[in-house]
Amino acid sequence: MEVSKISIEEFQTLVTTGSRRAPYGQNQSLLKKAESEPMKLEFPDEKKAVSKLTALYVVRRKMDAQVKILRRANILYIGPGEYVPTLRKTRKK
Repeated sequence: MEVSKISIEEFQTLVTTGSRRAPYGQNQSLLKKAESEPMKLEFPDEKKAVSKLTALYVVRRKMDAQVKILRRANILYIGPGEYVPTLRKTRKK
C-alpha cells in the first residue's frame, strides 16, 4: 500500500464531485440483480474473492435474497436460487 499526502483543496474537490453510491448499496443492488440473472465476478486474487463472498453472505441474510452464491478460486458465481436462512443455535457448554 502506498500512502501520499494531498492538499485540502484537492480533497474538497474530490468530495464535492464524487459520484453517489447505489441507493441500496453495491452488494444489495448486486444481489437484487442476481435474483433474476446469473453473474460471474472475477477478482485479482482469492483473498479478495473470499472477502466479497463474506460480505455477500451477510447482505443476503439481511435481505432474505433468493440467490445462490458459489466460489471457485478467485471467481464468484451468483444467480437465482432458493435461499433458506438457518437459525443459529447457541452452543452447549
